[in-house]
Amino acid sequence: MALVIKSWSVKSNPASGEPYVKVVARESGFWSFIFSLLGIDATTTFQVTGSRIEFEQGSLSGFIRRLTTFEHVCSTFYGRFKPWKTALGIFGFCLFLGSAMQSGWALFAFFVLGAVISGLYYVLNRQLTFGFTDAAGEVAAITFKRSVIEGQEINEVQLHKIIGVIENLIKHRDDHVGEVDMGSGPQGGRMAGPAPTSLRQVFNGPDAAPAPAQPAVQPSACPKCGNGVTPDDVFCGGCGHKLK
Repeated sequence: MALVIKSWSVKSNPASGEPYVKVVARESGFWSFIFSLLGIDATTTFQVTGSRIEFEQGSLSGFIRRLTTFEHVCSTFYGRFKPWKTALGIFGFCLFLGSAMQSGWALFAFFVLGAVISGLYYVLNRQLTFGFTDAAGEVAAITFKRSVIEGQEINEVQLHKIIGVIENLIKHRDDHVGEVDMGSGPQGGRMAGPAPTSLRQVFNGPDAAPAPAQPAVQPSACPKCGNGVTPDDVFCGGCGHKLK
């Protein structure tokens, strides 16, 4: 099922503690939007830090989070799907109904109706997808379409920049994409953020979850192998040395 974007951001030079890429999406549909207002919708989160890609599918029942270091990312990808066949079928069916009535006005009315319905269907159901494949062949991807309620959309040009930022991080280089700072989302915290994964978070807010203890000083490189690390890393992505 295609998702809709709740919030997203991509930055080539984020501030300390910010991810390079973060996309939060929910299931499509009116009731999913109502649940998002209540803070109990099912969300999918795609986040890229300085050393890994985090892919999480969460809900009130819990979550599944995959943490993949750049060394184990084989490829990234993005693409699009245009439902022109279904839209053309809707338009043709409306023309058939109009011609069956054997009236010029009826044919014209169904022609206009078919053009409007098929056009709306095409625009609202175009799908874009992006993700990555890891060394084990597992694919983590987000497939989404235009969000009418939140008004969020990531176009193909922006997707290309997102993939460019990720590729630069994987290859430890800074080219092709230049300076990137894009993204938007609703102002409400719960509408823009991932869904809570416990009843405590639903009633008390996302801050109700206990925060993991952080050391006073976090090294920027692994003390064992010298590989670059971030404050969020528990293990070194290069040698597996425990940092916390």
